[in-house]
Formats: sequence, structure tokens, C-alpha cells
Amino acid sequence: EDTTCCTVALFSGLVFATMTFLAPTRLAIVCSAAAAAAAACASADAFLVRPQLAVRRTTNQRGNAAPFSPRFCPGRMPMPYHAVREDTTTVPEGMVVASKTDELNTKKFLEEMGKNLSTLNAGTSQTEHEPTNDGEGLTECVDIVRDLNGRPLPVQYFAEALDVDDAVAYTCPESEAFRGLMSNACRVRLIPGGQTAFYKRIIFENLDHAKEKLKSAPYKLISDSKSYEVVAAFLSSKACQMVSEEAGVRIPKCLDARLEPNKANPIESKFSFLLEDLPPSDGWYQRWLLRDMDECEAALTTLAKIHAYFWNGSSFWDDADAARELEEGVWESSDYVQMKRNPTHCAMVAKKWETERLKCKEELSGFDYWDNLGSRLEAVAVDVGLRAHPFADDALSESYQKYRTYCHGDPKQANFLIRHGPAPDSEIQLGLIDFQWAGFGLAACDVAHYMTSAVHADRLVDGGEDVLLRYYYDELQKYLVEFGAFPNANAAIQNYSYSTFMEQYDTGFLDICRFVIAYAWSRFEPVEDDDEEGRIRTMNKNSYNKSVPNAVWLMTRCDEILKSRGA
Repeated sequence: EDTTCCTVALFSGLVFATMTFLAPTRLAIVCSAAAAAAAACASADAFLVRPQLAVRRTTNQRGNAAPFSPRFCPGRMPMPYHAVREDTTTVPEGMVVASKTDELNTKKFLEEMGKNLSTLNAGTSQTEHEPTNDGEGLTECVDIVRDLNGRPLPVQYFAEALDVDDAVAYTCPESEAFRGLMSNACRVRLIPGGQTAFYKRIIFENLDHAKEKLKSAPYKLISDSKSYEVVAAFLSSKACQMVSEEAGVRIPKCLDARLEPNKANPIESKFSFLLEDLPPSDGWYQRWLLRDMDECEAALTTLAKIHAYFWNGSSFWDDADAARELEEGVWESSDYVQMKRNPTHCAMVAKKWETERLKCKEELSGFDYWDNLGSRLEAVAVDVGLRAHPFADDALSESYQKYRTYCHGDPKQANFLIRHGPAPDSEIQLGLIDFQWAGFGLAACDVAHYMTSAVHADRLVDGGEDVLLRYYYDELQKYLVEFGAFPNANAAIQNYSYSTFMEQYDTGFLDICRFVIAYAWSRFEPVEDDDEEGRIRTMNKNSYNKSVPNAVWLMTRCDEILKSRGA
């Protein structure tokens, strides 16, 4: 029956579907399919596992588990990929359609929109800046919107995931694409309704950074591969649904995920995710760094809610099934900076400090730690590395159990989407994305990661760091009681005092400094606040890799913490 469905659908698709590139800078994909193909696909219910995430496990030629079939489309088997008919008819803007009916519908839509598809992309860029338009239209990222085998995705894939019946085409403007070291993604907008989704595609063998890791640190590539399985596991979990509904944490839903990890040869691993979009047209934006006090606090409130909701002993753990699913799906120890994932770093700090400090020589050479910060930090690197991430070490894990909670693991500013309400006094809304490195850890170390990577130095100096830390701690204490970790405020303070929080925070801070000096500063790219192009280019970088003032603040605080500990 499965084979019959595939055969009928493929035959119908080859006859009735079409795809074309709009010259020179536009792409639109317009598909129509016969009723026979739709009926055949609708019968393939075995491919569907919902509510949020579709999962189908397969096995590749090497015998590795490959969850999520590359043929799967939510709701039914995907419409087949299209071939171009010989009798296609062009419409305005060079669009090619599959039938006369689609041609008329598309013409009508383009006329209503001023015969200019670029108007679909109206609105503020998802950075703090307006996208540039040279008058010739915006290019399309056609290389991203493909399946794991490189075939262009049909409009039906997005239409069915978004539950849209009248879509005839989609656009994927390059101006709204993200191209990172380890993934590429873009916003997809359906025509004619304008509904959007965010599509993320990861093909390791096509990524230069992944190739470099294969040569220099193959163990990191293995971790990277697993990190995408962690994302899929969490976004599809009951725990994710519960923290969203009960704690009010906004996490975009995963509409579809396809995973093909290859443990025998990680460079051949492939992944894709179709995610709920939080677009600029709905008021969502990102900051280059967080400087506004209200936005900094909103991010800390989001972290406090997550940490308190999953705190050891909270009401969440009463649901045995949800707890077991979370334990099995995410990292045993969260965060990518930890020593376990970077075993060579601790012995490299002093040597790396001698060279990496030169990138900020003018700003750092006047401090008394210029000559010895690296060696002092290296002397304590192993100890702080273990204590910052105790659940990666069996000997320490038990003694830290009472502080154990679920942590985001990568709370940089680019992973917070922000939206202000219509009224001046409206509460700020935060959307949290990218759970690749999420797992169990210490809340204070998650906050240390946030402070050192997301917040502008102007907000941290002159006592600003202390103000934010006290705000977070008070929020955490409130939610620890609300979510059942402790019966009352006094019990919460007695079991997790501010001094304990700060001791763990400082430990996490030093561990991040070890990571920065020994590894991360190799990609340092200083950008001034008024450099708009530079801010857009470095949107996804952490503060210490793009802001000289933040780098100076980080190293100065590192020196202060070391001195306070006699190092």
C-alpha cells in the first residue's frame, strides 16, 4: 500500500506540478496536484505522529538510527517534487505556474499587491535595522529551502504544516535569512496569505566550520550532531508544552523535524527543522546586545521561570512520564562551554592569553593583570570547570542535586526575540529559541553565561551587574515557591541563599573566561556601536567576540573574582 501511494503521488506530481526560478532575483514555487495524489497521500496516516512534532524512525545503510523520515510531511505523505511542464505560461515578475487556474489566481494576487512580490517582505528587519533594497528586488535563498537530499521543497510542505489551504507559492528572501557557522535558515512566506514559518537546514558536509571541526576536533562534531537531536526531543516533549502553558515561557513550536545523524561518520549527518515564526511583521525583533533595562530584566525573568519550573523538587517532577521523557531527551549536563566538551582547554589558557590579549592590547595593557591573568586562571581552570558543571562528573553530581535544574545552555542575546505591547506600559514579551545545548545544570551558571554573552557593557559597569543579579535572584525566589520547589519564601531562601547563588555564579563566570581565552577569542571581530553593517554581520556572536568594552569588562571581572579567591 505504501508503494502504491508513492507511485500514484509521484506520477501525479510529475504531470501536474512545476517549479521555476524568477529571474534574476526572485523565487516563487507554484504547485497544483491532482485529486488522485491528494487522496493517495491522505491515506498515508502512518507517517503522522503529533501534536507538535512529526517523528518517523528509519535506519540508514550503515545501520544508524535515523529518526524522522526525509519523505515525511505533517499530516500526510508530502506532495512529490515537481517537474516543469512544456506548456507552462508566464505571469508578471517571471513566475511560472502549473495551470491556467493558478495563473489567473497568481495574476490577481500580484495585481492587488502592486505586481511586486517584494511588498510581501514589508516591515522591520529582525535586527534593529531596516533591510536594504537597491530597487532591483531582494534575492532569494534558494539553496536553503531544500530537503536533506537537496531537492527544492514544494509549497505543500509549508502549506500543510501551517494549515493553509489556498497557498500557491512561497518566497524566501535572502534579506531574512540566517547563515551561521553550523546552520543556515530562512523565513518562508506563503502566497497569497502571507503566513510565515522559519526553516532551518543543517548539512554538515556543506559547512566549512563543520569540516574544520572534523580535522581539528572531531569529538565536537559528534556533540554538534547530538545537539540537534536534543532540540527535537525537547521541542516535542511534554515538558516543553508544560513550561510554555504553566510558566508562560514563549517557545516557538516545532512544526516538523527531520534528523539523519550518522554516528559512524558525523560529517554526513543532516538535519532540518520547520519552526513557528516570530516575524518582524508581528512586532518581534532581536538586539545586537541587550542594553535597555526592561529588556534585560525580561530575559532574566524568562530564565528564572525556566529554572524554577524544573528545579529539583518542583511540581513538574510529580509527572513521572514528563520527567522521564525530559531526562532521556536532553543533555545530562548543559552548555557547550563546559570542560567535558573541551578537554584540552584547561592546559591552554596561559599560552593563549599571551596571544589573544593582543587583540585588545590598547585597552587591556594598562591593567595589572596584563602579564599574569592567563596563568592565574589556568591554575584554577580544572576545579572551576568541574564545579560549574557538576552533573558532568559522577563524583560531584550527588552533592549538587538539590540545586539541579533545566538550563538553556546558550542564552546569548540572539536567542531572545523581543516584542513590546501596544501600550507604553505593556509587559515585554520574550520568545526563547535554540535549545541545542539545553540540559541539566546550575541556574547560576546559566545566568553567568547570559551576563557574559548577551548584555551590553554599558549595562554591567558601575554596579549594573549587581543590580541585574539581584533582580534575577528575587525573580527566581518568587517562582521557586509558585512552582512548588519550596513551600514558602523563607524555605526558598534557606535552601538557596544569595551567597550560594553568587558563589556558583562566580564559578561559572571563571569557567566561561577559560573558554573565551582558550578558544572563543580566535573569532573576535570588534564592532563599534554605530557600525550598522558590522552589527548585522555579528548579530549571532557573543558579546566578548564583538564588543571591546565587553571584552574589557569580562577580563576585569575575571581578575576581581580570582583575587577574591586568593588566586
